[in-house]
Amino acid sequence: MTAIILAAGVGRRMGAGAPPKCLMRVGGRSLLQRTLETLRSVGVTRAVLVVGHAAEAVATEARAHARGMGVAIVENPRYREGAILSLWAARGQFTTDLLIMDADVLCPPALLERLVHSPHPNAMLVDRQSDDTGEEQIVLGRGAQAWHITKRPSDELRRTLTPLGESIGFLKLSRAAAEPFRRLLESKIQSGHVGWEHEQVYPELFRAVPVYCEWADGSPWIEIDTPDDLRRAEQEILPQWAPAPCLNRVVAQAGLRGLGIARWPMTPNQWTGISLLVGLAAAASLADGRYPAVVLSAVLFQAFYIIDIWDGEIARARGLSSRWGSWWDLIVDGIVHTAYGWALAVGLHRLGGPPWLLGVGAVAAVGLALDFLVTAVTKLQGFGLAVYGDASRRGWATGRLPRWVAVNLTNENFSWLIVACLLLDLRRPLLVALAAGSHLFWIRYLWRSYNFAQARR
Repeated sequence: MTAIILAAGVGRRMGAGAPPKCLMRVGGRSLLQRTLETLRSVGVTRAVLVVGHAAEAVATEARAHARGMGVAIVENPRYREGAILSLWAARGQFTTDLLIMDADVLCPPALLERLVHSPHPNAMLVDRQSDDTGEEQIVLGRGAQAWHITKRPSDELRRTLTPLGESIGFLKLSRAAAEPFRRLLESKIQSGHVGWEHEQVYPELFRAVPVYCEWADGSPWIEIDTPDDLRRAEQEILPQWAPAPCLNRVVAQAGLRGLGIARWPMTPNQWTGISLLVGLAAAASLADGRYPAVVLSAVLFQAFYIIDIWDGEIARARGLSSRWGSWWDLIVDGIVHTAYGWALAVGLHRLGGPPWLLGVGAVAAVGLALDFLVTAVTKLQGFGLAVYGDASRRGWATGRLPRWVAVNLTNENFSWLIVACLLLDLRRPLLVALAAGSHLFWIRYLWRSYNFAQARR
């Protein structure tokens, strides 16, 4: 997949002398830097940047933050006309799957991941909760299929189609749909429609190929057109992206800084491999059964969780995030947790515990394996919490509990519960809890994922 980033515009509403909107800084990073980082995080490693206004400055920023991405620069010398010409400037890329993106949108990575991995080959992000003030590109359609898009839908359009919400400005097209779209662009330009926005071609595209909506309801995003938008992006939108880090993440980040680990010559996937070895060592110590070995296991299990965070932090810092890396991380987590549940039962049995403990351990191991298997299946099939994110977590963080409590009641902090039970030698209650809780988790997860995905369709 190739991302086409439209960054040629002047951005007149930002005021005289303002830099291009994609160079505006939010949270210390430019919109363009954030866009490239987000693309890498969802597995898109090739981008075409269409420049115009302040072309060299925009290109320089892109090269500075490419970090392993293939970024090609294409110039639109007629950037003061319609954005249709910017898209036309990138027509040479219309031979593969495409992701067409406006460069002035601050969008959380989870939303882009939702679009990139949508089961629909042609899809666009639409916010059903957005206000219609006359400035928004409103998508109209039937069900989840888009049929029209315009800023001010006529009464006739509203009678024949349902207003679905505001387009965020990102469109995914399959290779099969890219060629009809290229022909539409060519036809409009040859007809003299050089002042058009690229969205004005979309209605005919929707009639040529089916395009479906991926809902962005409730996600914190914003299109930056004015200085007030920039203020809102900094003060209101960005703080919603990531809650305060949980205890494990704080400890992991302190280790990265204090030990200088981010500078070590090791790849994120190598760190994931090390976490696998540490996790299996923790399971082997736990299977010994004797209390000193259990204490060692607790230390190793906690270290496994910290290293498991390091690989992602290093990947994002170096621009090495990849889809394979995310799958490798999930596989390692599944192996270690499954082995740990079984090792707990083996250790108790070695101490003279009754044989039924091994049965309970087998139930716990199967449940833990299913937790990760169900997560992998939903992610692979493009639905559920693994793709859309867990909306209930946002609910906890917005008032049901104090924020510092809410951010620590996550799977990332699961290790502290395990460590506490081991150090207090509450292994039997822990084993029973794992046997029951692991099965409740995957059943509830699958049910909620399915219903959440259905609601977004």
